Amino acid sequence: MEDKLFIDMMLEKAQVLTNKIKNYYNISFNEARKLLYNSKIYKAIENEETKMWYYSSFDLFNMFLEEQEKGTYTVYGG
Repeated sequence: MEDKLFIDMMLEKAQVLTNKIKNYYNISFNEARKLLYNSKIYKAIENEETKMWYYSSFDLFNMFLEEQEKGTYTVYGG
């Protein structure tokens, strides 16, 4: 994938996920962004080879919540 396109998609995914985390936990945007950026799921999303960026924000958010609860997440069909 073209680098600029991947970066643009990552920025959009990060924005949407950060807002979902902010609203779910009722925390500031910066706190939510820290949670996301320090998660395993984000590290997987930012690695283009994993193709995790392809998942919907809904699925990625649920994987994020699972990771927060269990320390790991399950990758479903996609």
